[in-house]
Amino acid sequence: MSSTRNKLNKKSKLPFNVNRKSILGILSLAYQEFIDSFLTKTKFKKPKEIEVLELVRKNAIKNSPESILKIIDNYAYKKTFLMNIGDQKGEILEEAIRDSQASNILELGVYLGYSTIRILNNLNDVSKLTSIEANEEFARIAKEHIKICGLSKNHLLKVGKSSEIIPKLKEQYDFVFIDHWKDIYLKDLKLLEEFGLLKKGAWVFADNVVLFNLEDYLDYVRTSPNYESKFIPTLREYSKSHPDGVEISRYRL
Repeated sequence: MSSTRNKLNKKSKLPFNVNRKSILGILSLAYQEFIDSFLTKTKFKKPKEIEVLELVRKNAIKNSPESILKIIDNYAYKKTFLMNIGDQKGEILEEAIRDSQASNILELGVYLGYSTIRILNNLNDVSKLTSIEANEEFARIAKEHIKICGLSKNHLLKVGKSSEIIPKLKEQYDFVFIDHWKDIYLKDLKLLEEFGLLKKGAWVFADNVVLFNLEDYLDYVRTSPNYESKFIPTLREYSKSHPDGVEISRYRL
């Protein structure tokens, strides 16, 4: 894969429109979520997030991020969908973290800590990651996953709504990873700008911009003079056919 830094020098292109495969991808997710919710509510199975945690507790190698990522990926491929960034896009995220040489990173959306682990595993001793997760149960599971893989040292997890936490942040960030509720991507990016939390040259990495057709977000980062932006086409996490993509933007101010 060519350097992410070189990719950002190319003009951003519009992603696929929401085509038949994209719609099927969303319907597939909805169906899987419905079945999993039904089985959970009728007590046929535990919530999938608890099942993953129990698998990690039982099978993960302590202080081995790779072993936990593998357990989560295997579950998502073989049992049911998990809303992580996934292995393929996860590698793009890791490359971007390394290329950016970021020292202070902000993550919006943690879920089970999958992307958190990928980010932390690519930081040096003086870099740090602050993560925001609205769901208390997911935050608890993520915190345990991160502790098991030995990456808690450089990590701060804040639990609550991003719209309430962002205005209280005091530091500037040179890398922001966005993968939470899709309808607030743009709102939270503008909040980061409003409160002066983006360093000049900061990288902003947004996931699922095709799967959920985030036209408002894409239009903003591609037309604003404050950003240089690049689209990278991918497949949806844990899918071999459903289109998706990530948008990597650089803050000019």
